[in-house]
Amino acid sequence: MSNNTKSELRFLNQVLFALWLTADYAYLLHLTNGKFPWFALLGAPVGLAIILLCWLGKKYALFSFVLVASAVVFSIAFNWNAIFSVH
Repeated sequence: MSNNTKSELRFLNQVLFALWLTADYAYLLHLTNGKFPWFALLGAPVGLAIILLCWLGKKYALFSFVLVASAVVFSIAFNWNAIFSVH
């Protein structure tokens, strides 16, 4: 395997792991709470991203960005009825 292939696989693993981690956490919050706690879903990935960026620098910046972006997307997706309620 060439170095380019290895680095692309690392980037792909970072993206997929961040998506899986956020989706799993959002689904857990959805199952365990009656009203979806969007603040908890946004707070945990943002905190983890800040810790990773401060601790490891730019090495896992892609992971941190995808983690925060997917937290925002899943927060909107799970709160769609509360945000755009039809009365």
